[in-house]
Amino acid sequence: MKKKFDGVLFDLDGTLWDASSVTAQTWVEVLARHLDVKATVELNRESVCRYMGLTNEELAGIFFPALSFQEAFSLMEESCALENLWLPERGGILYPGVPETLALLKEAGYRLFVVSNAQDGYIESFLTAHRLWDVFEDRESSGRSGKNKAENIRDVMNRRGVERGVYVGDTVSDAEGAHGAGIPFVYCLYGFGETWGRGKTDDYEYAVSRFADLPQILEQD
Repeated sequence: MKKKFDGVLFDLDGTLWDASSVTAQTWVEVLARHLDVKATVELNRESVCRYMGLTNEELAGIFFPALSFQEAFSLMEESCALENLWLPERGGILYPGVPETLALLKEAGYRLFVVSNAQDGYIESFLTAHRLWDVFEDRESSGRSGKNKAENIRDVMNRRGVERGVYVGDTVSDAEGAHGAGIPFVYCLYGFGETWGRGKTDDYEYAVSRFADLPQILEQD
């Protein structure tokens, strides 16, 4: 019997893992290098979680509105460089059931992909840290492509010949990306959107309270 979906595309932060503690540590290091710079919000784990899902261009303006865009974005790039250096070794915290559920989905014949708003190299850090290179067929990030999430979802589907995709994420920007690409959205209620409020959304076709519930959701009529 033909599956309802032939490709499952995943957001990363708040969906597959939580790397916010490492990200917060990078900001301690970056701001220690620039003692004359003051962020609008205290850049700790809480603020990192609250604003998760936005692009680095958006975050630069939120965190450092008193600086020029180039100055603010340069600080974002410093933080991102440290993430790409530290995360392959330190890893993040995988949500319960992620490796096992991904293996089940792959065994069931689903093609798996990652599409994130993160910097170039961030998805690769995740794959390296948790030895998941063989699980995902392709990936795309806004930091590499310079495109928004909807465009990146479409690009991955087009270049891999996915006809019936579904996107799994945890924030309103993920919902917008999925629907902008013309595919359904699975909302992860355990992620940053619901937990921290800023990215909460009611615009979804399916919802899961645990990552392990995903196979059952994908088989629903």
